[in-house]
Amino acid sequence: MRSRWFSIGLIVAAPVFLGQAPSEGMDAGVGTRATEVLRLSLEESLRLGLANNPQLRAAEARVRASQGKQISARANFFPKLTASGALVRSNTLTEFKIGTPTMLDTSFPVANSQGDPVPPDHIHKYPTAGFEMSNTREGNIYNAKLEAQMPLFTGGRVVNGYQAARLETRAQEEDLRRMELDTVFQVKQAFYGVLLARAMVEVVDKSFATMEAHYKRVQDLYRQGMVSNLDLLQVEAQLSSIRPQQIQVHNGLELSKVRLLAVLNLDLETPADIEGELAYAPAPVEEIPALKHAAALARPELKGLELRYEQADRLKKIARAGYLPTVGAFANYQWNRGQELPPNDTIWRDGWQAGLSFSMPLFDGLAARGEMKNAQGLKDQIEMNQAALKAGIEAEVTAAALTLGAAEERIAATEKSVQAAEKNYKVSEDRYSVGLVNHLDVLDAEVLLTRAQADYLLAVHDYLLAQASLEKAIGRMEEVAP
Repeated sequence: MRSRWFSIGLIVAAPVFLGQAPSEGMDAGVGTRATEVLRLSLEESLRLGLANNPQLRAAEARVRASQGKQISARANFFPKLTASGALVRSNTLTEFKIGTPTMLDTSFPVANSQGDPVPPDHIHKYPTAGFEMSNTREGNIYNAKLEAQMPLFTGGRVVNGYQAARLETRAQEEDLRRMELDTVFQVKQAFYGVLLARAMVEVVDKSFATMEAHYKRVQDLYRQGMVSNLDLLQVEAQLSSIRPQQIQVHNGLELSKVRLLAVLNLDLETPADIEGELAYAPAPVEEIPALKHAAALARPELKGLELRYEQADRLKKIARAGYLPTVGAFANYQWNRGQELPPNDTIWRDGWQAGLSFSMPLFDGLAARGEMKNAQGLKDQIEMNQAALKAGIEAEVTAAALTLGAAEERIAATEKSVQAAEKNYKVSEDRYSVGLVNHLDVLDAEVLLTRAQADYLLAVHDYLLAQASLEKAIGRMEEVAP
């Protein structure tokens, strides 16, 4: 009898702990400690799980960052308009100075004060004005400039750069959706674990109460001399064997609540009241080929790889543009003052320029070739990952669908087992009351009933979990109110 109850204890306790370690990135106990009892339904748990998950917040930040890069890439389609200015103090500005007259030799005829010609041999020097130019003037130079630049041909760099940034944003959004699907499944897994643990507590507590009543009944019969001391000891041993299982399932219930609070990123000491029951609600399920097709269309992992493959193709086109020339247009208008000779150094001068620019790469050390090879390697890698991921998703969908079908069959079978075990226990009790069977038959009937009830609860739990797993496998997520 002890071995029977030990096996039942394993059935009761195991589901509470399977897969219940906090997920990576979930910082248990981060939330504010509650002073009131927190009522958690499945819908509320999903809302809190999606709202409090720090990994989701980080993924949302990555989406915003990629959106910023997309805006930057889009800016390359438009002309760049810049304004600049400068103020320079210099002591090397040009200037003219009037100095001492210079006496120059001359041999051409000149006249005296009366206008009479003077023979050339009488004149040896001729005075000239003393002008000289120097670069020693100190002053300010002012410059202001308004310039516009517009790329006309870049070999596809601008277009493909923008498309690559846009694809990165969409890929980050698919990563966010994948994490949301994972979070929803983790919350459902933890929530159903609490419901199962609580139902198991009810089963074991009821079994203990029933066995305790039976023990008192055998005690009365023993005092009346109608049963032996051995019979009483056997019932007492059976009752004692239930107590450890009762402790175990109660502890399992508390652990399952802690797990749920950890998944929701709430303080682990938050008093919580879990609303809901572990109930079977059959739902139609599509055929496996249809489910695989739905997963191929909706799984964010596949969509993300498709987007990154297209992004790698865009990067390859950007690298190919390294072999092509670039053409651009420019125009500017500028104002200058201070560089002319005095007194014009105080006058503002303005003018404009416009033209085309052209550049052609002749040799870049094989940089463009290396970038093209890198982009092609990324495409090949993504293509292989796509094939592996698709096969893995198909296997995941098949396993979830088969598990769901098996759980549904187990529910039908264990439901009949519970009904049969209840009838068997009632008959055993009635027959024991009139002395047609001994107490061992009653104990066996009680063990069978408890096992049947535990098996039924496990089947319902596995069915609900398989439903959640199948929804995740095909990329389907229910709407959650904010």
